[in-house]
Amino acid sequence: MKLEKINTLIAASRPRSRFGQSSLLVLLGLSALLGAFWASPGRGPASDVLSWLLPQVLVTALIAVVYLQWRRQRTMERLASEATEAVQLQDWLRAEELLCQVLGRPVRRATLRTQGLLALAAVADASHAHEGTETICRHILDSGTGNVVQRHTAEVALAGAMLKTGQITDAVDAVDRLTRKELPGPLRAQVELLALFREVTMGHPDMSVARAQERSDLFRTYLGTKAGYGYGLLAAAFDAIGQSGHARQCWHMATLLVPAERLVDRFHELGPIARRYPAAEHPV
Repeated sequence: MKLEKINTLIAASRPRSRFGQSSLLVLLGLSALLGAFWASPGRGPASDVLSWLLPQVLVTALIAVVYLQWRRQRTMERLASEATEAVQLQDWLRAEELLCQVLGRPVRRATLRTQGLLALAAVADASHAHEGTETICRHILDSGTGNVVQRHTAEVALAGAMLKTGQITDAVDAVDRLTRKELPGPLRAQVELLALFREVTMGHPDMSVARAQERSDLFRTYLGTKAGYGYGLLAAAFDAIGQSGHARQCWHMATLLVPAERLVDRFHELGPIARRYPAAEHPV
C-alpha cells in the first residue's frame, strides 16, 4: 500500500463541519420560509392551504434527512466491521477494498473513523509499508481522535513501525512508556509482544527468557492464534542463548497457530529459526 494512498484516505475521511452537514440546517431554512409566509399580509384561501402544507413538508424533509443519515451510518458501521474481520482473517486485499469505501468519504463518528484507520495501519504493516503505518498512528495520536483503547493500540503499532524502520531510540522510549502503563490484559499482551520483539532485535535474549513463562501465559490468554508470533520470538530468544530444546518447543507451538512463512513474513528475524527447526505438521 502506497503512502500517497494512505494520505489520501486520511484526508478524505476527515469529518466536515457539523453545521454544514446537520439536519438543523434544513430545519432552519424551512422554518425561515414558513415564518416569512406566516408574516406576510393578505393571506387568502390558497395561503391557508399552504399554511397547512408547509409544516407537513418540513416534517417530511426532516424525517428523510434523518433517515438517510441513519442509513449511511449503518452502512459505514457494517463496512468497517467487515474490514476489521478481514484484517483478523488476514485477508488483506478484501480489507483494503472495504477500507477504501469506509475512509473514502468524511466519517463523522470519531471512534468509527479511528477503527477504520487502525485497520488500515494493519493492512499497511502487512504489506511492509511501515512508513504508512507510522503516518496513520501519528495522525491518530496527534489529533486525539478515538477512544482511550484505540489510542493505546495506535501507540503500540507506532512503536512497532519505528522498530521496523530503524528508529531505535524513539522506539525504545515508546516501548518503555507503554510497559510502565496500567493496561488491560489484551493491550498488555500486545505491549509485551512488542517488548519481546525489541529484545530479540536488539540482542537481549536473557531478558526475554527470564520472562518467557509469564509472557507465554499472557499471549495464550489474550492473543488467540496471534500468540504464535510471541512463541516464534521466544523460540528466537531461546535459540540465541543455546537452549535449542526450548527453542524447538516454542517454534512447534508457534507454527501450530501460524504458518512458518507467515511468521517469517512479519518478523524477518525468524528466518534462521524457520530453517533450523521443523514446523508443526498440519493435517490435510
